[in-house]
Amino acid sequence: MTLVYGPPGAGKTTFAAWYTYSNYERIFWVSVFEDEVSFRRNMAALGYDFGRRLTFWEAPLIDAEAFFETLLDAVARERPQALVVDSVTEALAAGGGVGAIHNILYRAVKQGGIDVFITAEEKAASKVTYIADNVIKLDYEVYPYGAVREAVVKKIRGGRAGFSLPFVIREGRGMVFLAPVASTRAAVERLETGTCLDEVVGGLYKGLLHAIVGPVGAGKTWLMLKAARSLKERGRKALYIAVSGAGAVYADRFGVDSVDVGLNVEELLAAVSSWDGEVVFVRGLEALAAMYGSSVLYMALRILSQTARGGKAVVVSLRDLHDLDIFFDVIVRIEEKSAVGMRGPGGRIGEKITC
Repeated sequence: MTLVYGPPGAGKTTFAAWYTYSNYERIFWVSVFEDEVSFRRNMAALGYDFGRRLTFWEAPLIDAEAFFETLLDAVARERPQALVVDSVTEALAAGGGVGAIHNILYRAVKQGGIDVFITAEEKAASKVTYIADNVIKLDYEVYPYGAVREAVVKKIRGGRAGFSLPFVIREGRGMVFLAPVASTRAAVERLETGTCLDEVVGGLYKGLLHAIVGPVGAGKTWLMLKAARSLKERGRKALYIAVSGAGAVYADRFGVDSVDVGLNVEELLAAVSSWDGEVVFVRGLEALAAMYGSSVLYMALRILSQTARGGKAVVVSLRDLHDLDIFFDVIVRIEEKSAVGMRGPGGRIGEKITC
């Protein structure tokens, strides 16, 4: 049995839909707050068109014991592979729900061989976390610079827990995780850029986070765009992301694919995750820090570092490292059209190279 809990709007229903849609052919879905037409419409918009694979039971909460007894009778008739109860918050608040959920665990999981997924709001989840085999907490905070969502793996039966995965929810794509599971990591591959980056640090590396650091006017944007254009000419796909329009006009002049995400971290992370190419360049992150404080820069770099582990080469330009060099696998310092590799798996580290 898997418990998914978090505040309203965190994505509990979407999480359950994402997982069951991807892993089961017969699903019995119980909702205590949503009708079938609305549920199917909302899920189809996210890319989860269950069709005949899913049996939906709209069940406004009555007495908890009677509710679950009736539910188990229905499940016995339908014989699904997965049962989703969305949610158990009301049952727990009404009293008697914990015993009924124990009953589900024993009769549905142990006897019927059915995987059970229950959702709950955080205030009620503590009553049933010890019952569940797997526990996923969804954190959700809304800031002026966008919403931030993370799935925290609290418990996995027979597996390793204690890590988090940032994610976004997008129409047509549903739940999109921005980082790989902690136990996996894409192999690092070196990409030649046709620029001085090849000399100073060996190029760019898929799976690593890069920093190009230097004062205003040093040539950071020029170097990134030149590398992006060269990669495109070599048959590689690179994207230039402008935070609040930073340098977007120059991207057009270089013929580089680009997107402006404004001052919105959620849109930035969505753009990185949705890009199906190999390299992402990001300029203007410090505008977020100037507007909202240094904590947003820390958070963005932490998630970009995790995202790079999925196999993209992620390159960020900054005026200063802001004591956040721990996040970067590769660091290049730019000054007056010259570059020095400060950190990297290859190249001529410590030597000044003309760009």
